[in-house]
Amino acid sequence: MLRHWLRSKMPSQDTLRQHKVLALFGERLLDPDCWFCNRHSAAVAVGAGLFAAWLPLPMHTLAAVALALGLRGYLPLAIAMVWVNNPVTLAPMYYLAYRFGAHLLGSPELDLDGPLEQEALAAALPLLTGALLLGLASALLGWLLVQLGWRAKVLFSWWLRRQSRKP
Repeated sequence: MLRHWLRSKMPSQDTLRQHKVLALFGERLLDPDCWFCNRHSAAVAVGAGLFAAWLPLPMHTLAAVALALGLRGYLPLAIAMVWVNNPVTLAPMYYLAYRFGAHLLGSPELDLDGPLEQEALAAALPLLTGALLLGLASALLGWLLVQLGWRAKVLFSWWLRRQSRKP
């Protein structure tokens, strides 16, 4: 029932073809495998979306779409997972990424009393390092949790079916 409702809310192929920004991806965007949810495509989509959410650049959604298309993930889920990074979580995520990157690189603490350009350049490498590593870690963890959760659901369904057949 939920699946039918979701399908009714999905954009048509003609709508996707006419969208200017999505034209960058060409016909690959219309591949039916990218619009079908199974264990592999859901896990890849979660990983792609979480990785793109950590990237310190604008247009996270396009990065998630590109990753999901390249890895054959379920596009709607990849786009939804990008919204882990929203206006409320943006500052804490990037602060954590900066602190993690600065710790790994051994960078000194920023004092923010110099020119803004120098401080921004000094923060760029630790931020990028931390964001990429945390993005990779969260993508792998998300992929693994979807794989294990899907498998557990299937095993539980089998167990319930077996229990209902016993006299």
